[in-house]
Amino acid sequence: MRRLVLLVFVVLALGAAGTGAARSTQATVGVYPSGTTFAASGAAPARPQSAVFLSMPIGGVDDATILVSGAQNVSIESPTITAPLQLKFLFAHYVSVNGKPVPDALLPWDGSQRSTEKTNQPLWVQVTVPYGTAAGTYTGSLVVDSDGTRTTVPIAVVVSPVTLPAPNQASGSLLTAFNFSPQSYGAKVNDLYGVLPTTSLPELFSFFASYRLSPNNWGYGNPNKPSGYTSNRRWWLDKSGEMIAAAGEPSQFASMWIPISNNRWSPSTYVGGMSPYKPQRWCGYLRSVHDFWQKHDWLDSYAYLWGMDEPGATRYKVVQQQAAAAHSCFAGSHVVVTGRPTSDNRFLWNGGKDDVDDWVVLASRYYGQYTTPMQARNHISHATQNLALIDSARRHGKQIWAYTYDAGSHSTPGFTATESLSDPRLFVDWTALEGITGLLYGQGTTTYSKGNPLVSNDREAGSYVLVYPGREGPIPSARLEVIREGIEDWEILNVVRHKHGSAAVTRVLSSLFSTTSAGAKLGCTIGCQLKTTTKYSWPTWSQDATTPSSVAQMRAAALQAASS
Repeated sequence: MRRLVLLVFVVLALGAAGTGAARSTQATVGVYPSGTTFAASGAAPARPQSAVFLSMPIGGVDDATILVSGAQNVSIESPTITAPLQLKFLFAHYVSVNGKPVPDALLPWDGSQRSTEKTNQPLWVQVTVPYGTAAGTYTGSLVVDSDGTRTTVPIAVVVSPVTLPAPNQASGSLLTAFNFSPQSYGAKVNDLYGVLPTTSLPELFSFFASYRLSPNNWGYGNPNKPSGYTSNRRWWLDKSGEMIAAAGEPSQFASMWIPISNNRWSPSTYVGGMSPYKPQRWCGYLRSVHDFWQKHDWLDSYAYLWGMDEPGATRYKVVQQQAAAAHSCFAGSHVVVTGRPTSDNRFLWNGGKDDVDDWVVLASRYYGQYTTPMQARNHISHATQNLALIDSARRHGKQIWAYTYDAGSHSTPGFTATESLSDPRLFVDWTALEGITGLLYGQGTTTYSKGNPLVSNDREAGSYVLVYPGREGPIPSARLEVIREGIEDWEILNVVRHKHGSAAVTRVLSSLFSTTSAGAKLGCTIGCQLKTTTKYSWPTWSQDATTPSSVAQMRAAALQAASS
């Protein structure tokens, strides 16, 4: 298979090279792996390819980027790919983030001629491998027209005999829980385009599900009464109908948020009128919700309740009461909390019915605590102090999830629009390295400030907007695309872990993270194996111009390991 792939790729690349003489001296066309960071102007990244080459699982969606530099107008013509694979194009729109133009909003595009926005114009080529596709090598091509100069770009896709779990399948999936505001999206689309929520919202949840993400909010489907879901002729008050439209029948999500507000919600917005501080009043409401979910075939999803965000020691007793209520009154539910297992909260992970099921740990605090200079002089290091307790909670049957926010505060890869585009995928790949089973993102995906986010997306470097409002439908960010690719990486590596063990996963990821044969090799300012500028211990990760290629090679190696 490897020799066949190499032969196909060489032949296709030679075919592309034959068109080079026809290129204009003004415009250039180069192909780059997904996750490549592009500036609005200046030199294009080094070592462009002349063909699209992807290694993909069955059920996957993957991307490559064509960079056209120096053209005024661009189009894509004569696209072909062997059936049943599907080809799609996205036009990268530049958004101002902290005063810097970033090609972050990926506009739907049929390839017809349009003006470039900057000197460097990225064009995304997206390939989908439908479920049921046979393993093998699939080929195609497209023609990029840049100011009248036509450049043929061959496409080769190697599909491995590895099938991803369906987006609504809990088993084998990286579970997700992303903050999401349908009302905010609907209001912004109405403000920008005059399109009513009744038109803009129906496809929003399906769009979210297509990225293997699950929402922490059902929007207009959130119950507004203690009795649970109710019906109403007015669509925005028809909680039953709107919930069915959001979740689908059966559910289109691998994990599903049980509609209970956490401590970050204001009392006037508590879902179902249920206070997170009074779980002793939840039971009737939870049973009603459970019965409604059972009726609509949603209980195969991973039902989770997030009743407390970063509670601190003073609120862990409330978390204990929440867990007891959830487990008693919603059969099969799982309680998540953003916090880490400690000796002080051991009563929440010691095996009782009032335990937290999923500990969602801040990535930068996953391994340990800061080691002071005095402690280091006394040969004391806290670099792995937290990890010992996390592993102890795992041994008690608890899942470990991870979360992040504005990465500038924590020196880990994150989801901001100003860091390397490969970083969001690297963050998800790190969860695979550590066997983390869920990913929570609390900053938001559709949390918009005043004005048009397609013009300026400055709030915390764009970290609150992963989905842009569009007239014809939701517009993905470039970061959303690479997050999905990272989730697919995790699901492939999960197969590797089950077949060959955690050490095999570590070997596959060793080109992206500092590792030893036993796992992550940590760096920090004091008390770690590696000397870095990171105050809290964390492995170093690839973050240079070679990273996207290294990630693509890692994907190919993971698929080979999962296939063997």
